[in-house]
Order: sequence, then structure tokens, then C-alpha cells
Amino acid sequence: MADKDLKIIITTSFQNDFIEPLDDLLNSKIGDNLKLDFEKCSQMWLEYFMERDINVQASNVNQFIKWLKSNATNQNINIPVSYHRILEKYKHRVHIDYDETKRLWEGDKVNQFIRDFMNKANEAFENENNNEEYQFIHLRDWHDQTDITQKDELDLFGLHCLKGTYGAKFVSPLNELIEKYHEFNIVINSNSLSSFAETNLESVLNTIIKNAGSSKKDIKIGVFGVITNVKIFLFVFELIVIHKFKHVYVCRDFSAGFNRQGHLVGTNDITNILGASVVGHQKFREIFNI
Repeated sequence: MADKDLKIIITTSFQNDFIEPLDDLLNSKIGDNLKLDFEKCSQMWLEYFMERDINVQASNVNQFIKWLKSNATNQNINIPVSYHRILEKYKHRVHIDYDETKRLWEGDKVNQFIRDFMNKANEAFENENNNEEYQFIHLRDWHDQTDITQKDELDLFGLHCLKGTYGAKFVSPLNELIEKYHEFNIVINSNSLSSFAETNLESVLNTIIKNAGSSKKDIKIGVFGVITNVKIFLFVFELIVIHKFKHVYVCRDFSAGFNRQGHLVGTNDITNILGASVVGHQKFREIFNI
């Protein structure tokens, strides 16, 4: 029997460059009719930069926006903010679209969700007689544009989560809570789509499990963050197929895709291909006793 009822919660890329609220964009005056979804804008980005072999620099992004406005027709996509405004602010294409941003942040539910988990973990940590143990691992995109091995990903997605920048920071309140409760929060830097490649994640997980007197077949792992059909899908694949964890749960309400369709594809594939459990946030709370 395990010494501790161990629960590991893992967030994926909960960072400003991916999911920072975009309400300030709504409050600004939109003086054009250009409204493109992520997929269409990505196609045009590739056409502009890749086919012309142009380096993605701030000045070139501005030229791209002008080209986009002059060449793109109104797609009549029902989103309340022009996608080029997001490009203007972030200079890359990894931020989830407005609909997914709104879904993730509405009602302050995700903030409360994170706070409740941290408070429960702290109670368990301070109570020596408590049989529960919570450990948090936060996977952080952490890129270096001078590293040639990272060039392909940065070329594909644009510059994002550059180490030490505002965009690479965890969003509030997660950033503050990690600093406050450092005893059971671990940050793992990752510079590729694999969460295990060239990171110490495997050894960290093994150490946590060993110290709790538990095993892979006993512990529960909860996952939420972005991008559902990319980073999360690949991560759950690694957990279940490669590293043989038995009980993996993804919180659908607080995970997001580049757009809603991508999110739905991701949750379906995680369930139907990988066999993991995808649940709503209330069920997630029940499973992890929050």
C-alpha cells in the first residue's frame, strides 16, 4: 500500500503568450472589417513569409498586416476582434483565438480553480497526519532564438515564449501562487513539442513517486492547459504509451485549442485514441478531492 495518496497536477504552457486575456483588444476601437480565424490567418502567414523566404521581424509583421488587410476578403467569421490585432500585440501565432480565450477565462472560474488546488495542496503539506499529497508540475515553453536546434519550431509558430520575456511568464494568479507555494510547485522548461525530450521531467516524476511511497499504477495525474490537440495530446501520449501511467485525467474546461474545433478534435483524440479520461472541471475536482 502506498504511504501517501499522491496526486500530481500538471499544467501545460499556462503562459502569457498562449492564453493571456485579450479583453483590452475588445475595448479598443476596431476600424476595419478584417476578421479571420486562426487557420485562415495561419495559411496567409505561411504564404507571406515562407513562400517569400522573409525573416519574421517586427517591421515585417507590420508589412504582413498591411498586406493581409489589402488582400484578404472578409471571411464573415463570427468573432468580435480582428485577428491582426492579436498579431500586432503578440507578434506570433501561438495565442488561442478570442472564442477560446473567452471560454477559458469567463467567470473567473479558472483563477478560482487554481487557487482552490493550491490551498488544498498547502493544507495537505502543513498537516503531517494527512495521508494526501499534492505535487504541481508546470511545463513552461522556454525558447532561445539563438539555439539552432529550436529554429524549426520558431520558424513554424513565430517567436514565442522567449526565455526571460513577459510572454514566457505564467499567467496570473498561477505565477504568484508558484512563488508563494514553492514547496510543492516545480517548473520544467521545455523547448520542443515533447515534454520529456531534453528535460528532467521523467526523473522529477520518478522522485516524487518514490518519495511518496507510491507507484505509477496508483497515482492520479491531472492535466490542463494548451494546446489541446498539440501539446496536451502529445503529452498524454507520452504519459500513457511511453511512460505507462495508468490514471491520467484531462480537464476539458480549462484546456484550450487554437480554436474551438482544434480543442474538440484534441479531446476526442485523447479519449478515443489514447484512452485517457477527459472530464469537466467539477468532475476533475471530485477526482482530485478539491
